[in-house]
Amino acid sequence: MAEVVRTTRKQSLQTAYVIAGAAVTFNLLFSLCSYFYYDGKPAFEVADAGKVRFAAALMSVIVAGMGYLAALAPRAIGHGLAFVMGVASIAGGIVAYAKGLPPVMATTLLITGAMVPVLAYRSLIAHSRGAWSFLIAIMSVFATVYFFGAPKIRHLLGIGLWHAMIIPGLQIVCVIALSMLRREYRDRL
Repeated sequence: MAEVVRTTRKQSLQTAYVIAGAAVTFNLLFSLCSYFYYDGKPAFEVADAGKVRFAAALMSVIVAGMGYLAALAPRAIGHGLAFVMGVASIAGGIVAYAKGLPPVMATTLLITGAMVPVLAYRSLIAHSRGAWSFLIAIMSVFATVYFFGAPKIRHLLGIGLWHAMIIPGLQIVCVIALSMLRREYRDRL
């Protein structure tokens, strides 16, 4: 097993500054763009601008915070997020069946929800390269699907679009955290 490289306080602060700078930049640009978007819109739409900006800020803070934690402890955060996403997929599959949503979607959520925690466990405990690489592949695919499917998720769950974007944001953090572990799995089968 590869040695764990400790993060120094200086590296930790530099990482925090970069991530915080990216989150602040995103929020400033989003606020500026949303100002131009809502300029000239009816009053009832402009009233929602504050909620939209808050939801976007919340999403960026959550993803940035998890990104920072992933930089400090990629093994724990990557596998932990994958496990949580797997359990959430099982719950989503059960709810999808109960609500009468397409059975293909519900079945996919149940199967992947059952697989992802097992893969996370095998990757974390047994250092299985196959489980690690397949886990990255599944999380990458689902991050892409949830990113482009966020409007549908927003509609189904009755939440804002930026709240729905938290899910793929965390999946991307998971993929990045797991990818940071590549040296540990380089010589494994």
